[in-house]
Amino acid sequence: MKHKKLLQLDKEEEELLLDELRDYMSDELDIDIGNLPTKLLLDYMVNLIGPKIYDQAIEDSEPWLYDRFTSILEDLSVLKKD
Repeated sequence: MKHKKLLQLDKEEEELLLDELRDYMSDELDIDIGNLPTKLLLDYMVNLIGPKIYDQAIEDSEPWLYDRFTSILEDLSVLKKD
């Protein structure tokens, strides 16, 4: 069974990232790589760091969500007709 990728890029976004990655490899490392190696490198990097970035984003949102839901609960308690 094939797992769904954590990050789905549309064709245009992927092409821009591939161009930027090729440019980086050429400018910074003086390595010219073709389309397939660049695609494989991008896929590897996304699979390697994507889950870590995703988890960090979830962790970063938790305090905001906690404060927001607490505020909503406080607002609801004020509306009670007790």
